[in-house]
Amino acid sequence: MRDNIGLIAEGGGTKAAYTSGVLQCFLDQNLYFPYCVGISAGAENLLPYVSRQPERLRITGIESASQKGAVGLSPLLHERGIFGIEATFSFIEKHAPLDYETFHKSSSRLDIGLYNLETNRIEYFDKSYYTKEDQTLVKAACALFLLTRPYTFQGKKYMDAGLIDMIPIEQSIRQGNEKHVFISTKEENYVRKPAPAWQLYLSSLFYPGNKTIRENLKIRHENYNRQWKIVQELEKEGKALVLRPSADYGITRYTTDREKLKRWYELGYQDTLDRMDTILRFVEN
Repeated sequence: MRDNIGLIAEGGGTKAAYTSGVLQCFLDQNLYFPYCVGISAGAENLLPYVSRQPERLRITGIESASQKGAVGLSPLLHERGIFGIEATFSFIEKHAPLDYETFHKSSSRLDIGLYNLETNRIEYFDKSYYTKEDQTLVKAACALFLLTRPYTFQGKKYMDAGLIDMIPIEQSIRQGNEKHVFISTKEENYVRKPAPAWQLYLSSLFYPGNKTIRENLKIRHENYNRQWKIVQELEKEGKALVLRPSADYGITRYTTDREKLKRWYELGYQDTLDRMDTILRFVEN
């Protein structure tokens, strides 16, 4: 594989089960990207890819996303958020502990994006910041705007970088990569709509005194469209390859039905396997 190629994983809540399936197919094919960058649930899924643990991918994408503490009333009561970040991470670590030694020695570099609530900017941290003693980096990356509480990391408040960088293509470019493989959890013809008025209102209510957050939310769809356009232009030039669901199973970021997530995971695996010849030509030339 070329040295200057990046693997990009966006978020999507429990829709990231598709990403888990894609990454398991990569591992089964011994396809190891030299650089990876993830946002939100995409970052969570990249952990077992970098540590070469296919079983943890299945646990992350299907089992943890369908357990009681993942989404809904339970995390709302115990973690004061719609998504149970602590419950999810505890479940994954219990059933498939991360191989930290392999993770840190892995040939795959990993960057994870966070939104700094003090500067209102996106910051990227490499995998050295994620340790057995401190798992805050990825937890903060999964702290979805308005749906979960932010985390304190490195002495500052952070949350999901998806408020600005939904597709971290520009980070992959900044790292010197000339080709990019983008795993999307969105079906073809997906269109991100402007934030509804109630979200804008809640952003002002939850973060009083921080008008920039509201403005970032207001133009979030514009940022997404701009980033997607960059990917499309690179794709036309033969410098990007997009992997996305070939079918619409009605999965949302809140889906917790195990059988539905299993089918979604399997779709990610099969979609990738079906395109493996194309993927191999892309990464080797």
